[in-house]
Amino acid sequence: MTRPAFVQTEFDFAIREINALEIRIVTAEDDADAMLWEQARQVVAQLDAAPRQGRQLARQWINTRTGEPYSERHVRIVKQVFNAYFNTHPRPRFREAYNEIANASPAHVSHNSGNIEWYTPREYIEAARAVLGAIDLDPASCPEANAIVGALTFYTLEQDGLAQSWRGRVWMNPPYAHPAIEHFAAKFAESVRAREMTAGIALVNNGTETEWFRRLSEVATAVCFPTGRIGFWSTNPEREIATPLQGQAVLYAGDQVEAFRNAFGPFGVVLVKP
Repeated sequence: MTRPAFVQTEFDFAIREINALEIRIVTAEDDADAMLWEQARQVVAQLDAAPRQGRQLARQWINTRTGEPYSERHVRIVKQVFNAYFNTHPRPRFREAYNEIANASPAHVSHNSGNIEWYTPREYIEAARAVLGAIDLDPASCPEANAIVGALTFYTLEQDGLAQSWRGRVWMNPPYAHPAIEHFAAKFAESVRAREMTAGIALVNNGTETEWFRRLSEVATAVCFPTGRIGFWSTNPEREIATPLQGQAVLYAGDQVEAFRNAFGPFGVVLVKP
């Protein structure tokens, strides 16, 4: 049985309208995404020109939907999104990247057998303190870990260190899971360039092939590649020790390069940026 001509015509017309709307929707989404990235570029340009004006920018940047100013956290996340993804290819949708960073859940080195968190052994903390003099901030920690780190300020998972300012002398043993490691590396590099951090030491996997490691190495003045894999300790009652499957690197951003060489030389090879 053949379909009546007028029914087929109505059907074909509806399909053409649906496809035309699909094209308009995709085009509008692409245009909106391009504008969001351009807006982020301008925000970052303003912050780079005046690093301490984030609060003032937030007060004057109005959310058209609500009529209220955006929060300082929003400004920080926009900058993190731009720094992490603007030059990547393919570049993700801005809103997807924003939500990924905004909703990131920091977690330290995960052991294969469960959800225990793993922290830096005391000898590495003592070496870091010998270089830094003291540790003003640990942005990814907990009360148990800070009993050894001894940072004047530390941020827990609930406090979201990525949403806070990083100032002074910073020790960072970040989450090693993706995408959190990328976000913490970007924040570290950003804080060094803004001169909010006076010095910093980051203990990470030696992911020399990754974009996040490149970001850290660009601001580092020296790096130590430990001879063996580091035995991290857990917050469980037994203080269990675990050795990760990958080697580590300790990157230093600061001007006390000889102090870093002396403190971390016993652990492995130390390379100094010329």
